[in-house]
Amino acid sequence: MQAAAPLPQRRILGLIFLTVFMDIIGFSIIIPLFPHLLNHYITTEGAQGTLIGMLSSAAEWLGGTTTFQKTVLFGGLLSTLYSLLQFIFSPIWGSLSDRYGRRKILTITLAGNALSYFIWIFAGQFWMVVLTRLICGMMAGNIAVASAAAADVTDEKERTKGMAIVGVAIGMGFLVGPVIGGLSTVLKPIYEANPFSTPALIAAIMAGLNFILVQLYFPETLAEKNRAQHDSKRPSIFDLANVESRAVRRTSFANLIYQIAFTGMENTVVFLTFFLFAYSAHDNVYLFLFNGTCLIVAQGLARLIVKKIGQRGVVMTGMIFAIIAFNLVAFIPTPTSDLPIVSWGKPVFYVGMGLLSFATGLILP
Repeated sequence: MQAAAPLPQRRILGLIFLTVFMDIIGFSIIIPLFPHLLNHYITTEGAQGTLIGMLSSAAEWLGGTTTFQKTVLFGGLLSTLYSLLQFIFSPIWGSLSDRYGRRKILTITLAGNALSYFIWIFAGQFWMVVLTRLICGMMAGNIAVASAAAADVTDEKERTKGMAIVGVAIGMGFLVGPVIGGLSTVLKPIYEANPFSTPALIAAIMAGLNFILVQLYFPETLAEKNRAQHDSKRPSIFDLANVESRAVRRTSFANLIYQIAFTGMENTVVFLTFFLFAYSAHDNVYLFLFNGTCLIVAQGLARLIVKKIGQRGVVMTGMIFAIIAFNLVAFIPTPTSDLPIVSWGKPVFYVGMGLLSFATGLILP
């Protein structure tokens, strides 16, 4: 019996694109909902002997007296929880995919994501939301494994193309996901105890469909002979300090600094629009459409200009845009009861966010 013929590279990259795209949609649906979601739990159970009630007391002790201050603090804590778990588990999943193959690890992490979104549907209490973010963070290895799969099927000359495809999928996912999340708030909740159960259901469906897609169509891209045989179970992240290449260490450090700044903005931008412009989740749809479009354009341009100015030139250009973007957003005046947001505040904000999205599109590939 003959072995099945390997799939063409173009089709494999298409499947990688679709897998990453659907994964990011499910993940990013919750982003525009954060201020209103957290405000809901603070209002409904903040005064009771619950998890959010205890956190509210701690926030007040730290000086966070208003509901908005508590909302921002809790949003930051949830984002930090997810990012910390992603930091720990992503290299573990990557290491396991080197040993057992990309497809098997993708199915495990996607199944975990589907479970977390299913729990979110019935999250009538805040501790259940925390549980969903905990599971999501632990299962956050999809992008790393998908990127490794793209590297498996491309040579050194085409590596930028493969990474750009993953980057475009991320950009499009962050365009579509928050839009779906914002628009879904007008739909009736399927579970009355959780007013955000409908977007949770959509996220669960996306994760479930992605799991089925990988199970049925995603090929194994890492041949048995190329799989790493690790004598130690220690995650590879602890070996970064021992990397011999000075360029790799410097690049990793530069990426760390940028990611700290970018994720800080990414995780607070919906709170910022709520504070500056009184945006609802539905209003944020337009912001994410704009940001996602800028990111996709930048990812496409990166493939073209890298041939002229090289990878270092592309990254440096992105860094310059990011510095300008952060400064534009930082200097928008804070509105008060006596001085509402100035007329130029919103245009400057959108210019800054557009530049930041463009910068990210250049830096991340």
